[in-house]
Amino acid sequence: MRHLIASALLAALAATAAAQQASRPRVELACQPTDIALTYLCTVSVADSAGQPINGVTVTLSADMPSMLMTHNVAPVKAQPVPGQAGSYQGRLVLEMTGEWVIRLRFEAPRPDVVVRKLDFQKDKVLAVVPR
Repeated sequence: MRHLIASALLAALAATAAAQQASRPRVELACQPTDIALTYLCTVSVADSAGQPINGVTVTLSADMPSMLMTHNVAPVKAQPVPGQAGSYQGRLVLEMTGEWVIRLRFEAPRPDVVVRKLDFQKDKVLAVVPR
């Protein structure tokens, strides 16, 4: 009987986790250098599981340099909706130096969430860091 109850509980937890993961929005992050040194324009695109843009998102971008913890970090920036581009939000990050940075996207609406991306910010381009 205990095994049956434990199995049922595990199945319910797995179903709940799968439903939460399926409802989690798709998030894309693209940053590009601006004409101002060490200033990057970052665009966050948010869509539902069917690929439809999500409007009304509240997202804040922050940056930390993982190779120098507690030394190089950037004050959070609230991303603003991009006019005429559904589901797109932009914010400017002013970094202290080029190199690999961890970007945290903190969502308050439509539901709280945190998405983390690691990017290599160079003078003339920004590249995604592939996990090793």
